Amino acid sequence: MAMEKENTKLNTIGKAISVFEAIRSANRALSIKEMADAVGLNKSSLHHHVKTLTEYGYLQQDPASRKYDIGLNLVSVGQAYLQRLDVRERGHSFLEQLSEQLNETVHMLVLDHHQAVYVDKVDVQRPTGSLRCSSFIGMRTHLHSTASGKLLLSNLEGSALDSVLGHIPLPAITPHTMTDLPALEKELALTKERGYGLDLQENGLGMQCVAVPILNLHAQCIAAISASTQVSSTSQETLEGEVLEKLKDAGMKISAAMGYMPAHP
Repeated sequence: MAMEKENTKLNTIGKAISVFEAIRSANRALSIKEMADAVGLNKSSLHHHVKTLTEYGYLQQDPASRKYDIGLNLVSVGQAYLQRLDVRERGHSFLEQLSEQLNETVHMLVLDHHQAVYVDKVDVQRPTGSLRCSSFIGMRTHLHSTASGKLLLSNLEGSALDSVLGHIPLPAITPHTMTDLPALEKELALTKERGYGLDLQENGLGMQCVAVPILNLHAQCIAAISASTQVSSTSQETLEGEVLEKLKDAGMKISAAMGYMPAHP
């Protein structure tokens, strides 16, 4: 019985997606019959799903033609998603400039539930045999072992931070990874205070990383950008000096492009 209910839910979702795809492909409003023909269902079977989607605002019906088009609720969901990812579009050119200045790999990440997600990356060519970042756009990574992850965590407030810390595992990625919760909380407080996150071989041996926040119009941290360097070629002093300064400059430019205006004394 449970399996039948699950299959029914999946079938219902599948039919809804088919309706949206049919309207998108046609690039115009469709009648029930046109939708039924497009998705391979009979009108009576489809009518109930269309009615429900319309009631919830995911479809809208033209009173004159009686045809259905994408509803405002579905549009708003898409707009919310695009708005969140708009930081990638506005920030990419600055990441390219930063990577060229540093001759290092740079990333942009966002917080998604209990993980950080790479939404942009600008890589550099390295000699054969050199250490390389294995990251790729869309990849998910730990919060406790990465500079960006710790930076994103440090910008969460109170209960939101407690909720995430209460659910994320703290595996030892390398011998340098912080796996003790009180120590991590202390590190997050320091990260918040100094305004940047560090990964000192915590997510990969031989690699180190520094990250700074991207702020929006409301001074909220919506993403992090980071620069990765090899321990063998860059000292920690340089990482927190020259590399960090260039990273901060790029971060402020992207933040400004997102509407952020720093407060002046």
